[in-house]
Amino acid sequence: MMKRLMGNKAALGLLAILTSGMSSAMASDHSSARNYDEMVTIPAGKFIFGKPGSTQEITLPAYSIDKYEVTNRQFARFNLDHRYEPGKANFPVTMVSLYDANAHCEALDKRLPTEQEWEKAARGTDGRAYPWGNEFSKTACITSENAANAQPAEVGSCEKGESPYGAMDMAGNVWEWTSSWSERYSILKGGSFFEGRNLATTFSSLLSIPDDSKDYVGFRCVKESK
Repeated sequence: MMKRLMGNKAALGLLAILTSGMSSAMASDHSSARNYDEMVTIPAGKFIFGKPGSTQEITLPAYSIDKYEVTNRQFARFNLDHRYEPGKANFPVTMVSLYDANAHCEALDKRLPTEQEWEKAARGTDGRAYPWGNEFSKTACITSENAANAQPAEVGSCEKGESPYGAMDMAGNVWEWTSSWSERYSILKGGSFFEGRNLATTFSSLLSIPDDSKDYVGFRCVKESK
C-alpha cells in the first residue's frame, strides 16, 4: 500500500511539473505576442472628465498613448543601472520618481500624459467608471481584491480590462504618473494592486511629491499626433 501511495505521489508530482511547464510556456508564448512598444490613438473630440457629481465636458486634440505600462525591460534601455528580478522583464517598472518617468519619456521623444489625456484614454467618451464599463470586475484588473502576493502582474495580463481605445491596465496594477499638478503635488491615476476597487476607477487620483518613488507607482507615455 505504501509503495502504491508513493507511486501515486510521484506520478502526481510529475504531472504538476509538466502542467507547470506547459502553463509557463503558454504564458511565455502569450506575452511574447505582445508588442510592448505599441501605442494606441486617441481621436480628437469631447469626453466626460471628472468624478460623478462634478463632471465636465472637455475637448482634447488627438494623441497617442502607450498601450501598456512601461516595463522593466523598456526602462532599462535608457537606465543601464536599473535592475529587476528574473522573470519580471515585462512587469511594470516601479520605484521611479516623476523625474525618472519624465526622462524616460523624453528619451523616446514622448512625454507624460496630462490627467485629462490619461482619463480619456482610460474611459472613452461616455464617462464610464472603469475602462470596461461601470461595474467592477476582478478578472479585468489587478487590485487588492485579487493581487497575487500583493504585487503587480505582467503588463497586459488582464485582457478583459482594456479601455475603449485598447489601452491596458488603466485600472489597478500600478498607479501612473501624469504631468498634471494640484498645487505642489503631482497627480497619479489608475489605482494599483495595493488598493481596492474604489481607487481603480477612471476618475480616481492620488497626490504625491514628485521625487517620491514607490513599489506601486509606474507610468506610461504619450505622443502628439501628426
